[in-house]
Amino acid sequence: MADEEEQQTEETIVSWSGITATLIVSVAQTTAFYLFFLYQRSQEKKKNSLSLYEPRQFTRKHRSPAPFGNNWITDAWAVDQDELRKSVGLDTYMYLRFLAVGARIAAMGIFFSVFLIPIYATGENRGDSTIQFNLLTLARVEQGSNRMWATLVFWWLFVAIVLREFWNEWNVFAEHRQEFMAHGDPDGNKDSRYAIRVESLPQTNQTDRTLKDRFEEPHPDKVRQANVFLNIEPLEKNVAERQVAIVQVEKAAAYTKAYPSKPAPKSKVGSKVPCLGRKVDTIEHYSDEITRLNAEIDTMRDGILTEKERADETLEVEEAAADDDDVGDGSHYVPSSSGTVIFTTLYAKQSAMEASYKDIKVLPADDPISILWENVAVPFKRQRLTQLVAACLWTTGILFWAIPVAFVVAIANLDSILKSLSLPQIDTDTAIYGIISGLLPVIFLAILMAVLYMAIVAAGSKFIRYKSAPEVDAYTFFWHMLFQFANLWLILFGGSFFNQVDAIVKDPTSLVDIIAKALPGASVFFVNMVIVKGLGNFGMELSMLPQYGTTLVMKVLAPEAQRTQRMLDDEKTPPEIKWGKLIPHHVFVFLVMIMYQPIVPLMEVFAFVYFGGSYIVWKHQCLHVYAQSTEGGGLTTWQSLFGFLMACLYMGEAVFIAYMGIKKAPGPAGCGFVPLIVTVLFHVYIYRKLIMPNIHLSLEVAANVDKEAGELQRLEGKSLEDKVYGQPALKASQDERGPMPYRREPESEEMVGEVSDSRSGEVMGA
Repeated sequence: MADEEEQQTEETIVSWSGITATLIVSVAQTTAFYLFFLYQRSQEKKKNSLSLYEPRQFTRKHRSPAPFGNNWITDAWAVDQDELRKSVGLDTYMYLRFLAVGARIAAMGIFFSVFLIPIYATGENRGDSTIQFNLLTLARVEQGSNRMWATLVFWWLFVAIVLREFWNEWNVFAEHRQEFMAHGDPDGNKDSRYAIRVESLPQTNQTDRTLKDRFEEPHPDKVRQANVFLNIEPLEKNVAERQVAIVQVEKAAAYTKAYPSKPAPKSKVGSKVPCLGRKVDTIEHYSDEITRLNAEIDTMRDGILTEKERADETLEVEEAAADDDDVGDGSHYVPSSSGTVIFTTLYAKQSAMEASYKDIKVLPADDPISILWENVAVPFKRQRLTQLVAACLWTTGILFWAIPVAFVVAIANLDSILKSLSLPQIDTDTAIYGIISGLLPVIFLAILMAVLYMAIVAAGSKFIRYKSAPEVDAYTFFWHMLFQFANLWLILFGGSFFNQVDAIVKDPTSLVDIIAKALPGASVFFVNMVIVKGLGNFGMELSMLPQYGTTLVMKVLAPEAQRTQRMLDDEKTPPEIKWGKLIPHHVFVFLVMIMYQPIVPLMEVFAFVYFGGSYIVWKHQCLHVYAQSTEGGGLTTWQSLFGFLMACLYMGEAVFIAYMGIKKAPGPAGCGFVPLIVTVLFHVYIYRKLIMPNIHLSLEVAANVDKEAGELQRLEGKSLEDKVYGQPALKASQDERGPMPYRREPESEEMVGEVSDSRSGEVMGA
């Protein structure tokens, strides 16, 4: 029997593994993309074309390094932390610091693995859970072995290092957070720093004047401007319809310019089915539509503004008009229960934020560029109700999420499934088996998560109808992260079941022991995920291949002569990072790194490559490619993120205690509570010492800033055109009443960056 076990172990050592297949494919993929990046970047440099690899030069040139440096790695590495923060803003700065923290923690894990791997490798335990990659895991150590005391010591040290890193990051963040709250971002809207958003306004406060008077009473002469949002859905629909018509005319005019000898473009109208309807001349038809809509919009706007002015004079709001469900026919003044107030001093703003109110809710106001104007009039109570409904649906969805994840796990454990069903098995030494079990499950799960992300974004912007893009992003971040956590546990327990389904059928009581054995066994799947997310994506991100491919297709379908000025302007708008989409993937790897450090120490090597490579790649990208239109001061990229990082540590500590108990090591299991208790005390202390004081600017600091910077001037004008938070559809000065010219005059090209930047906020919630 011993000879057979030894022979099986030797055969397993030389067999093909999913990790090897995934590693080879990922390295080949990222190498190909990286070579493309180097080649295409050199071509773009020769042509001095900035749109693909240096789009920050259009809108953030004053905060970006010189384009097309000689060596992108050394150039990015050479940017010091202070210069980095000034260049990319506090949100992006804290995100990059998180990646660096992950790399440092993984590096210490690698150092500890130098001692742990020999201890584990010489263990006496054998079995299915120790084959291939898992030959060097804690599963090799027999139950009750004194070797696990070494595991405990290194786990204590590892947790101490993690807490120290968290403490250092919080001190850095606290310093810069206070600076941000006091002075804001250099490119941010100054008024938004002094503004609050007011929700659930009673009918008596639903005019600009009464809203202003309400906050003037406790803060005499400190209100710069007040604005109540209006229900103008019919007007906004007309504006959106006109915009579609304008774009159609621009495209048709560009086609005519590009191909003057061809017939004028035609469009089918009069039917919702594209192939039906009557054919009309595109330019003529949509020009008539623009004229008609301009007249309707003017009529609606004039009616709304006339009644608004009368309401501000009389301070009376009709009861029917005050109903948030009544949007009117589009030409009447229908106030909502939401508005904004801008103060002349930070002290007054902070006082208003910290005051207690019986009938209203006060929140910080977002930068106007990030506001989703179609949602501003949605009642706060309705948002809370739909948020609760959505939370119930997502929670239920997590339970059903086990079904597609189980399918993914089944692919990863194909051999066990075939064996349990008495079907012919595939030779595990073959490359095809390695690809099927190692790479395909990761790809399928990535597709599932991409679809899930889009569903969460749609829920936040269309169902709950949050009022700004940062709110939608924060909501997406929260639920995307919860599903990532669910993925880990579903994969872990799903892998345990599929790996040992035949043993569970024979002895159901063996489930706990099987899960313990499968914990290191499931690490193969997680390693594959880390490889694909890291090595598989480094080259892809640098190459900007999706953007390049889109541009290439557009050039084929519509050569430059056929593209409108609007299309050319959009190419000069740098992309934004969606934190709710990007960060949860990093946190998932962070969780895997923490959880598996004492069990599969070799995991730290892959985590180090992931976080170290991500840091240098994304540092370069954030300095040269991406530009955030608004700045949140690190609320999402550190303050919200920190809660999930602590959850990762708590889960890692719980798994350590449970695993030691299952391995019949009561001493190490009991001592595992020591770092858990320390972590809880650390969390409580840091919450009181650093988290709470940095949610809002202190009144003392606000008063000092006011002394240094002085007060803002009060804006006495009643015209909605002068309102910082006035709805764009009500501002005639922002009307786009006709198509843009085919080509802008050369002297106007320098304004393109400003135009692109101002328009980027309109699509942030998409």
